[in-house]
Amino acid sequence: MNTELINRVFKVAETEPKSVEHLLLKLMEEVGEASQAYLSTSQASGSSYKELSQQDFQEELVDSLLVVLTLIKRSGISEADLEALMNKKMDKWEAKQAK
Repeated sequence: MNTELINRVFKVAETEPKSVEHLLLKLMEEVGEASQAYLSTSQASGSSYKELSQQDFQEELVDSLLVVLTLIKRSGISEADLEALMNKKMDKWEAKQAK
């Protein structure tokens, strides 16, 4: 994902009227919708009637990501601190994967 796109998301996030509490609830809703779409695409018991596609799953994941990015922006973290924290977390994740 390029910096221009992230900055675009952050700019729109600045005008988002929802409170942090509402955004956290929205995140749970979007993750639930992504889960439903995944279960439907994998034909899990009781989920196939929804007839959701891989594209539906991907769209719900992007919706979830947009809410997360909005929450990150609202947290007040600077771009430099966000980059440092992302690198720290990636280093930790990569180290776990290497084991």
